[in-house]
Amino acid sequence: MSTPASGHTGTPGPDLTTVAVYTERFVLRPWRADDLGELAEAAADRYITSITSVPAPFSTEGGHAFLRRMTELAAGGVAVPRAIADRATGVVVGHVSLRLRDLDLGRIGLGYWILPAARGRGAAAEAVSGFTGWAFDRLGAERAELCVEPWNEPSKRVALRAGFVREGLLRSFQVMGGQRCDVEMFARIRPPAPPRSR
Repeated sequence: MSTPASGHTGTPGPDLTTVAVYTERFVLRPWRADDLGELAEAAADRYITSITSVPAPFSTEGGHAFLRRMTELAAGGVAVPRAIADRATGVVVGHVSLRLRDLDLGRIGLGYWILPAARGRGAAAEAVSGFTGWAFDRLGAERAELCVEPWNEPSKRVALRAGFVREGLLRSFQVMGGQRCDVEMFARIRPPAPPRSR
């Protein structure tokens, strides 16, 4: 049974294990067993495997374990991991996740990766922007954060296109690829509610 997320609003939230979020070109949906082919593609990309839990070298057993872990994270209210699938073809082009550790404080974090063949088409920015808006609307989040390696210029461009603002450098902030590293913090704030008419 899933743990509903409600942010800090006190109202029941959506079922995080099943919810799908639609953008103009993509659907952000739960990972499925028939996505193992795309997961194997991700496992062949050294950058993806250095910053994520995608199993490498890939095996069917490892792929199924990854899928189970994605469901467990959502069921536990820890994160909302989603495959980014093309709405027209159903083909998975990447992954995006909301981290909910600080949701009770009004903050969510985001992470994503895009398969090499699908890069450069704006999929990441569209998915990040759409998922952030959904978190503001449905989870009651007030602030969304995206941490980017200082050298990762393409990811910085994704953050800016998704409406995030660079706030600064956080030194020795987190572990990536087995090493502590600096990150640049990008954030997007929930738009203020329009004033009520009198």
